[in-house]
Amino acid sequence: MNAKNVIILAHSIGGVYAFQVRDKVKNLKAFVGIEPTDREIILNPPQEKAYLERNKNETISEKFIHQKIFDLFPETETKTFWQTTEKNKAHFNDQDDQHLMNAMKKDVFWFNQDKWNDSIPTIIITEKYRMSEYERSEYFNQNSESKIIPMGTFHYIQWEYPHEIADIL
Repeated sequence: MNAKNVIILAHSIGGVYAFQVRDKVKNLKAFVGIEPTDREIILNPPQEKAYLERNKNETISEKFIHQKIFDLFPETETKTFWQTTEKNKAHFNDQDDQHLMNAMKKDVFWFNQDKWNDSIPTIIITEKYRMSEYERSEYFNQNSESKIIPMGTFHYIQWEYPHEIADIL
């Protein structure tokens, strides 16, 4: 690829993948993470009230996304999407979670202390209560253009504020 200016945009677990390929991307000019998964949230989740309360409200975000998909796509496609999602969700169990944890233990990302290089600006878009977490994270750095932008009321901020995120990009 001969792109002159590359910006990596990643959401959730995509942040982990972006982090792992960052040094292989030529002409990387910036990283934008929409609540990228960080080491702390996986290995040592904060126990503050805001985090604990947010976990209780996951059904709110699922309902919001469900409605957004119905608004954006034809009914037949939407029904197929949700049926597939529910079918896939039913396949996962505690043993799958254990396999995932075992695989993570073998991945050096989770246990090293690397951070984004200060030469690359990083922009993190997150719910307000997670700002301190991201200030400590591997994504945030000392680049003068790096910033953390509070936005949204649940993890899928791009569904709530697509136009505002496009403006940031």
